[in-house]
Amino acid sequence: MTDAAAPSTSVLLVHAADAQSATLRNALSARPELDVVDEVLTTREAIAAAERLQPRVLVMDVGLDDLVGQGVLRSVRRVAPDTRVVLHAKTTVVDDRTGIRLWIAQLVGVILDPVRPAALAARLEVPGEPLGVPMARTFVSEVLDQWDLDGLVPAAGLLVSELVANAVQHVPGPCALELTCRADVLRIAVSDSGPGMPDLRVMTPSSERGRGLHIVSAFATTWGVDQLPDGHKKVWAELDPAEVHP
Repeated sequence: MTDAAAPSTSVLLVHAADAQSATLRNALSARPELDVVDEVLTTREAIAAAERLQPRVLVMDVGLDDLVGQGVLRSVRRVAPDTRVVLHAKTTVVDDRTGIRLWIAQLVGVILDPVRPAALAARLEVPGEPLGVPMARTFVSEVLDQWDLDGLVPAAGLLVSELVANAVQHVPGPCALELTCRADVLRIAVSDSGPGMPDLRVMTPSSERGRGLHIVSAFATTWGVDQLPDGHKKVWAELDPAEVHP
């Protein structure tokens, strides 16, 4: 006699109606641990579906035309506070079958394994002042050198600078920087006590602020925001050496 099947993880997909999105949907649907409860094409539909379905995970393509400047992450958190949000940027090389398979495998791994138990871990309490940004960048450089991941230092330093600067600028008090590494995939996470959520802003050539999350989207393999049990939040990004170019 077998045990009853464990409850599946409900997933809401927010993406364009194209071939790569269909490939991702099929990959997620093929996993018995996951249940794709709905697919929507716009952020307005995403917020409504999140409120109605309360999915465990919302997976969103950062390339959606109506994503930036709409406060989507804050709206999702308001209507579905326990939903985990995972954002991704699809590979742009449609003919690169190997690249697409790798991208999907990594994304599915993030959805299935949000905690990411790590072989290596490091943590730094960062003061809530501008000095915290260079302090965090130096810490990352030293840790990655010790972990023989110095090839990730330029990209990781950039991501850390943006994530820590965002926390320091918008949330009073210190924040925490965490580095974890599993199978050479580096996760950078910054947690703070602020209740607000980050938002991709509309950018113009003259914009002097608001570029941070666009930079994170451009350099990270995948990134997202977790709501912590104490009401705080954690913004995280992952880097894979195979996808970081010198």
